[in-house]
Amino acid sequence: MTPPTTSKLARPWRDADMSNESELERFPVRKNPRLTNFDYTSYNYYFVTICTKDKRCLFGSPAKLSRFGTIAKDCLKEIEQHFRGVQMDKWVVMPNHIHAIIVLSGENASLSTIVGQYKSAVTRQLHTLDPQIAVWQSSFHDHVIRNQADYERIWAYIDTNPARWMDDCFYTPQTDL
Repeated sequence: MTPPTTSKLARPWRDADMSNESELERFPVRKNPRLTNFDYTSYNYYFVTICTKDKRCLFGSPAKLSRFGTIAKDCLKEIEQHFRGVQMDKWVVMPNHIHAIIVLSGENASLSTIVGQYKSAVTRQLHTLDPQIAVWQSSFHDHVIRNQADYERIWAYIDTNPARWMDDCFYTPQTDL
């Protein structure tokens, strides 16, 4: 199968009821961040990054997690208990994001389901402390780990991320909690 041409990708979606150009402009065009035709329940290693809403530093510092950060960490540890055939290979809780290598055995849960339930569990617990807080940005970033070299590079990135916090692309100097 060949990929669509650029002209097809650039053309906005149209419905018979939405032929008016001003109506089309009302809706944002959002790129699907997932690979097309890829089975996200299949056995594989996945690198996942989940960011807080507006990249607020809710989880403390890399050296010392806040109460919110401890909740985020504890919920990461519990993922394996809630999903059969899922392994949390490597992870880190940063001040405003989470990195993890999640291994799926292909038994039942999709990557989106796991991340969605993780985000919900953290949000529920944080709302007991602060009911008004917005915790997560929508969606998450994922990368299918393709080979051993890719795995080793990502594993080292996660492992050294706390030491490189001030150089991180998600770095913000403020600490909210």
